[in-house]
Amino acid sequence: MTAPAVTIPAALRLRGYRAVDLPLLSGDWLPGELLGLPVPGRPALADPASVPPPSPGRGLAEEVLVLPETAFVRFSELDWVHRRARLEIGLRPGAAAVAGPLLRAALAHAHRTLNLRRVYGWFTPGAAHPHDAHDAPGRAAAHPRGADDAHPHDPRGGERPSAAEELLRSAGLSPEADVPQALWLDGRPVDRQIWGVFRHD
Repeated sequence: MTAPAVTIPAALRLRGYRAVDLPLLSGDWLPGELLGLPVPGRPALADPASVPPPSPGRGLAEEVLVLPETAFVRFSELDWVHRRARLEIGLRPGAAAVAGPLLRAALAHAHRTLNLRRVYGWFTPGAAHPHDAHDAPGRAAAHPRGADDAHPHDPRGGERPSAAEELLRSAGLSPEADVPQALWLDGRPVDRQIWGVFRHD
């Protein structure tokens, strides 16, 4: 069954987490992902990814915001001395179109409200993303990326960046490191990358 499309608000505004937002904190994305897009074809019996709701015990080490009924934004590993944090986003099915505006809103909050200099997070090139399927139908299924594939940014590989990678770059992020075989996905190990953005004061 196709998930209903999510209407993108004219003015995308994040707000603080409330108890009623708990269903947004689990879904079919990969754990810790920057974009947090639901992974197509995820097995029905697979445990959903999830993040814990905010807790007083974690205090100033994290912040969770939501786009009501659509997505959450979580800043964890907050380091107020070095002004950096790890960002992860989780979107509900049908919300892929809001991924770009939501990512930019999250980064704006990080820089302007939290006054962070560095924001970073995980990206998994080997996962099929709804943006890629929309950009080039069948490409992700016909040419899945894995640990043995050419690096997506290696010009010798002859492969242009995916739509998801272009979305990250358009928001100002860039790849910082590769972590080989960092995640088990679809019965095989896949590489992950750390992407980040650094703001110079």
